Amino acid sequence: MNGIQNHSEQHADESTQVLTFGIADQSYCIELEYVTEIIDSGDMTTIPDTPAHVEGVMDLRGQTTTIVNPLVLLEGESLNPEDIVTDGGEETHRIMMLDEKLVDSDGALGWLVSSVSAVDKIPIETLEAERLANSPMFRGVVKQDDDGFLIWLDPEELTV
Repeated sequence: MNGIQNHSEQHADESTQVLTFGIADQSYCIELEYVTEIIDSGDMTTIPDTPAHVEGVMDLRGQTTTIVNPLVLLEGESLNPEDIVTDGGEETHRIMMLDEKLVDSDGALGWLVSSVSAVDKIPIETLEAERLANSPMFRGVVKQDDDGFLIWLDPEELTV
């Protein structure tokens, strides 16, 4: 069972580890168990006639890896170049590789993100399971100490 799927069955003192990351100016998180590694983006090859959220494919240690832009699925827009983190004057972005067994993909899958922040331990009871826009892509929101919110995503709903 994945972290919060049966929220009513969870004990109030349970917590789960999440990976926090940014896409454009919004903070998101997913359960850490879904992430296999974080890599710097490399050369991607665009594939004609693919859905808008598929940025392309890249070779990762000999395996063809599909790179998805979750922002297109979330908001219907692409990651703008000005939203990409700059590192010493060079534009950079990261790719979060997802466990293909947990997200039921047909092969290696990565999400294109602006930044990766940290691994945090979040108490399950802090999840406010409001259905954002009535979409299964969102598990809910988590209020942060700085009065901001993390949007908790369901990676099984954001696949190719």
